[in-house]
Amino acid sequence: MVLPKPYGDWAALDSNTKLESAVVVKFGLFEVDLAGSTLSRQGIRVKIQEQPFCILAMLLQRNGEIVKREQLCRALWPQGTHVNFEGSLNAALKKLRAALQDDAENPRFIETVPRQGYRFLAPVHVIPGPAGAPSAAPFPSLNKEGSIELPLRVHPEFREEGATEAYWDRQRAERTQRWFDTLLLTIAILFGSWLLFFIVYPVPRPSVQRTTRITNGGRIAEWGGIVSDGTRIFFLQRDGGHWNLMQTSVEGGNAERMPAPFENTRLFAISPDHSQFLIGHFTRHDDEMPLWLWPVQGGEPRRLGQATGHDPAWSPDGTQIVFVRGRSLYSIHHDGTQLRELVQTSGRPTGPAWSPDGERIRVAVDAGEYGNESLWEMSADGSGLHTILANGTPARQAAGNWTADGKYFLFSGCERYDCNLWAMRDAWSWFRRSHHGPVPLTSGPDSLHVAIPREAGSRMFAFSFHSHRALEQLEPRTLRLSSLSVDANAAEATVSPDGQMVVYCDRPDGSLWRSRTDGSQRIRLTNPPLEGLSPRWSPKGEQILFTGVRASQARQIYIVSADGGSLRPVLPKGWEGLNADWSPDGYRIVVSMRNQKVHPQYALFLLEPTTGVLKELPDSKELSDSRWSPDGRYIVAQDNAKRGLVLYDMRKEAWSPIASGGFLQSPYWSSEGESVYFQDQLDDEESVFRADVVTKKVDRISGFRTILRGSATQCLFSGVARDGSLYMMIERGGTEIYALDLDLP
Repeated sequence: MVLPKPYGDWAALDSNTKLESAVVVKFGLFEVDLAGSTLSRQGIRVKIQEQPFCILAMLLQRNGEIVKREQLCRALWPQGTHVNFEGSLNAALKKLRAALQDDAENPRFIETVPRQGYRFLAPVHVIPGPAGAPSAAPFPSLNKEGSIELPLRVHPEFREEGATEAYWDRQRAERTQRWFDTLLLTIAILFGSWLLFFIVYPVPRPSVQRTTRITNGGRIAEWGGIVSDGTRIFFLQRDGGHWNLMQTSVEGGNAERMPAPFENTRLFAISPDHSQFLIGHFTRHDDEMPLWLWPVQGGEPRRLGQATGHDPAWSPDGTQIVFVRGRSLYSIHHDGTQLRELVQTSGRPTGPAWSPDGERIRVAVDAGEYGNESLWEMSADGSGLHTILANGTPARQAAGNWTADGKYFLFSGCERYDCNLWAMRDAWSWFRRSHHGPVPLTSGPDSLHVAIPREAGSRMFAFSFHSHRALEQLEPRTLRLSSLSVDANAAEATVSPDGQMVVYCDRPDGSLWRSRTDGSQRIRLTNPPLEGLSPRWSPKGEQILFTGVRASQARQIYIVSADGGSLRPVLPKGWEGLNADWSPDGYRIVVSMRNQKVHPQYALFLLEPTTGVLKELPDSKELSDSRWSPDGRYIVAQDNAKRGLVLYDMRKEAWSPIASGGFLQSPYWSSEGESVYFQDQLDDEESVFRADVVTKKVDRISGFRTILRGSATQCLFSGVARDGSLYMMIERGGTEIYALDLDLP
């Protein structure tokens, strides 16, 4: 039989490939007459088109084998035929399955092998035709087992010797498919298990396991930092008007004074090989100082080239040192050569820290009056400077350091006056989900600052600040104290002219409060987020002038009634102020202020709040904390460095110096206006002095050595009473060093 066109290879069969006309193939309830191209079901002929029948014949001829789609297409459509092969083949198969009542999803006859082709599943029985019929191929015969063999060959290339090879190819293909399916299933199970573990079991958050107190001094200078060589810690402690370099064991114990090359020696860092200290010589802690290298075993220090600044830090390999000068970061080689500027920041940087791999540097940058301190990061060559906590959590981020293994960065985070220890994970784990945002490790009640990891990595050190303040009235000759009832959290306080009322700033939230000196009639004058600073009573005690501070906004000067009520801003539009004081008549104020556009430097101005009329005092740039004398003749102010007081004569319209010292604070007029009281906080006894405005003679009124030897850590001058007694804000408590043992998973 020669099949009709168009059937490609089938139509091209010669006489040697014709099928036996009497051969009938039977499967299930169906019979196929290959010679007559008919399909019957239980003797009833089933209507089927030529292309579906051709597909059925090819599948029967290769029963149990996979017939590829490409083979079917070549058989159905000869070369050169233009047709949608995929769609036409799918349509023909659909018609064939409909004729056989077969289901593609649950096949009985024709199985779809994904991405390969089709296979005939049902057992096939061949019914031989009548004897003597012409045949180009032998009739089916029974083998020894009694089963029927069908040696028909539709394709000329299908030879007897290729059968075994085809069988083993099929076996290998099936084994490969089973192996591939098993591999995919295993990968899916492993991926699902990892994903479940990744989501359900994240890396635990770091935590503090134990806190151990290391020191018991109370007068530790937090700004001096902590340095450790693994067995000892080094820190600064105030002793009168100077600071001593102290050392103690990392496990705690008695602190000992450490011999130092200078009277005020600050120890910044120790070299990675523990052979040299980086030190500086200072008079005031905010000075930029020459940097020195000092052998750990003692000896003469050596200048580090021309390096002058503060907060130097060694690179992990010990070859480079980075330090701060002004608003810039500089680097210098450890031999004092190759000094260069790395980067200039928008604020004042502090506490640079190297990553353990030496590729990055992190630094805290103080944005100044309108912004908070925040952490920044850059490459070791100064490129790519950027913030690392853009969302501002916590609000103020002080300098910190990496743990020795580089997995965590520890730093101090502050919200107003409350500071705590924070950790931020730097190492990524593919195995377990980890939290990469900042995580608080402590939460009060003490305020923690400046985390310094030990080399072991699981123990670090921090300053803990805990204190309370009391406003007391001091009789200078006898040093007898009498307490005024003011909140222990008060940051600064001012007593009214009649001595009956007090206004003070509360440290937790910065709000302004007013009460009687016995603590009664206490009322809140301001509410957060406004912070009240530098309060000043009006001459009659009816109003209060103060500086209002809001985050990211210019400072404003406000007036509020002593009985509370609405706040009245007094500065002209576009101006910002530091502090102000009343004139004796209460109609004008003297204020330190500036305007970024027309007057970028702070200067002193006379301002009438009701009219807005202002007048700049001559030669008053960079002066602040001004006070108007009771008789209206003079205005006293302090310079920007707080090293001297100057006096302005309203009649002569000229300035003249009146006092100088180490770190002058809080000028107050005597009740008669003949002298100015002030405090020098760098004096050995933090003494209060009095300067005569006519003779310029300066006398010591009272020192506080006896009080400071007790439980007090600081005495802050807060005003003069009408009887000449002094108001003092006395702070008790102080700063101690604690060791924190951390769990850093």
